Amino acid sequence: MALQNAQLPSADDCVVRNLLEKHAEATPDAPFAVFDDGSRWTYAETLTRVRRTAAGLQQLGVSQGDHVFTWLPNGAECLRIWLATNYLGAVYVPANLGYKGTLLEHVINLADAKIGVVHADLAPRLRDVGLHLLHDIVIVDGPPPDDDRLTFHPASVLDADRAPAALEHPIEPWDTIYIVFTSGTTGPSKGVLSSYTQVWTQNVEAFPFFGADDRFMMTLPLFHVGGTGPIYAMLANGGSIAVVESFSTQNFWQTIDATESAYCVLLGVMTPFLLAQPP
Repeated sequence: MALQNAQLPSADDCVVRNLLEKHAEATPDAPFAVFDDGSRWTYAETLTRVRRTAAGLQQLGVSQGDHVFTWLPNGAECLRIWLATNYLGAVYVPANLGYKGTLLEHVINLADAKIGVVHADLAPRLRDVGLHLLHDIVIVDGPPPDDDRLTFHPASVLDADRAPAALEHPIEPWDTIYIVFTSGTTGPSKGVLSSYTQVWTQNVEAFPFFGADDRFMMTLPLFHVGGTGPIYAMLANGGSIAVVESFSTQNFWQTIDATESAYCVLLGVMTPFLLAQPP
């Protein structure tokens, strides 16, 4: 039976670019991201960082609708690359940090990206695989590997001292926000195209109790929907996130307290790990 009253969220309610600009104007001093080193970004600071990063991506040739391959651990760099990619109307394509060999090559082929942002510790694995369309790589936190098939750029290129160029056309709710790869338990990982509307439905409409005063602590990586979804939910609600590199059984409750987080995601095995800790 056809849905009679189905409605898409508006672009102002679900598109990352619109959400960043809306909250930076309405609540510029409200926190958006707090980090485990004690630093934090307000909404106004987040927008400034994202716009500078977006301008840097544009200088490398990223246009609206392009895919950006991202291979980074959780942290401020990964967060701003994702948001800046979406700010341009481009598609964030993160890769699992464990990929190598034929599986890495398979994912690069599906990513269909010409530009990548890669951590220096992971980049040497690119020497062993075909690169498909990939030809330019921004290296984060270290020197580039020896691979003359690629053009490498320092991370400083993503801190452009100018505003990004205007969009070719508005970003729509049905446009793709990111491509996240499945775990690959039944075969090679599949790239799942997710629209802004889909991500909004799964993380905002489905959790109406999230609010602007809430903080969500990241416990899963930004190549997993359990990592991207909660961040998107907090952005849509004008709330905030606590960015930690990874889940730690020993430090979990201390980190919850230190970051004043109200929510997190626990995969099944994490719960017995926590219950086995001393009170």
